[in-house]
Amino acid sequence: MLTVAILSGGLATRLRPITETIPKSLIEVAGEPFVSHQLRLLRSRGIERVVLCVGYLSEMIREFVGDGSRFGLSIDYSFDGPSLLGTAGALRRALPLLGDAFFVVYGDSYLACNYRGIQDFFLASGKRGLMTVFANNDRYDTSNVEFGGGAIIAYDKKTRTPRMRHIDYGLSLFRRSVFDGLPPGACDLATVYSNLLAYGDLAAVEVLERFYEIGSLVGIRELSMLLSNFTTQFLSEVRLITEQLDVEAIGRVVSLLADTRSGGGRLFILGVGGSAANASHAVNDFRKIGGFEAYAPTDNVSELTARTNDEGWSSVFENWLRGSRVRSEDCILVFSVGGGNLEKGVSANLVAALQYAKSVCAKTAAIVGRDGGYAAKVCDACVIIPTVNPVHVTPHSEAFQAVIWHLLVSHPALKQSETKWESVK
Repeated sequence: MLTVAILSGGLATRLRPITETIPKSLIEVAGEPFVSHQLRLLRSRGIERVVLCVGYLSEMIREFVGDGSRFGLSIDYSFDGPSLLGTAGALRRALPLLGDAFFVVYGDSYLACNYRGIQDFFLASGKRGLMTVFANNDRYDTSNVEFGGGAIIAYDKKTRTPRMRHIDYGLSLFRRSVFDGLPPGACDLATVYSNLLAYGDLAAVEVLERFYEIGSLVGIRELSMLLSNFTTQFLSEVRLITEQLDVEAIGRVVSLLADTRSGGGRLFILGVGGSAANASHAVNDFRKIGGFEAYAPTDNVSELTARTNDEGWSSVFENWLRGSRVRSEDCILVFSVGGGNLEKGVSANLVAALQYAKSVCAKTAAIVGRDGGYAAKVCDACVIIPTVNPVHVTPHSEAFQAVIWHLLVSHPALKQSETKWESVK
């Protein structure tokens, strides 16, 4: 089998902030870094040698993968250097390691197809390049190939036509000579494909197995479900979150709430969507178990919808707090997945409420997910639910809101009354 070049040098900007500290190929999928799954798949298809073309955070990839022996592979590395070279430029740099002919696959692709059969077709074709295509019909991404009669009729990533029902599958083969005449500097594989097609030098194979990718959150979720027992995966994420929770941050919320109650202050709990339901439940627990005077604006549907209709959604919590005459002794507790973000237009009502609370010197606390958003920046105490899988941010955040508020009302510094079942002898 020919050597496989894996293009793993990109910045993965679509997955920020996840990829600010790790390269895309090390994102966890089904309990392991993605590259582990990719390399095992290649070995299962008969591949023995791989060249990883790396750039961004490349040392992290080399440290994890090593020489490839634990995957049953021989692995070498080709480094982009100080500036990114583009997909074709990276391959040109790696040519001394690749031989006369080689496979190319992207570092975020999981392609469970017949590599040997595709290789045999390529070698018999006499062409210098081969593109695999898949009848996508715009299902998994935007189709960019017009394919018919076993040949590519048109290929264009920018200018699509209604006849483009196939997509570049992501697995290619090339002769070394294809890259000899490339212009210096960064260069994309799309240029190579277009040149080969124009000279009638591009073979094509239609693949029937769908492609999977981790270039998007949806793609990560789909591949995770394919590769793992979903229940086992989800519960393992729960364990990871529990282990990573900031105990000191929880302690700061406990102290803030204790000060609020001892000072005669009230507790106002704000949330949107699932977090609003959590707010209602939490109000009950803080009143009954913790002895707080606690309220949630979302418990009053008539007032909430009237304010939304008359004043607008972004101000409903702020104006409710004004009507409640919030003062410095009170505390605002926010439940949210994102914590509010005006730039992205998410939960602007929470941002406005926190701004108002700060203006009257009320105490503020939050239990939020992802990076905490506005709440994490301004609250006096904030617990951020760690992100261990980007496709499960919402369910984990909302679930752990419940875990943490139950911890709070059960804490010796806050608990005043026994819960029913614990008091039954």
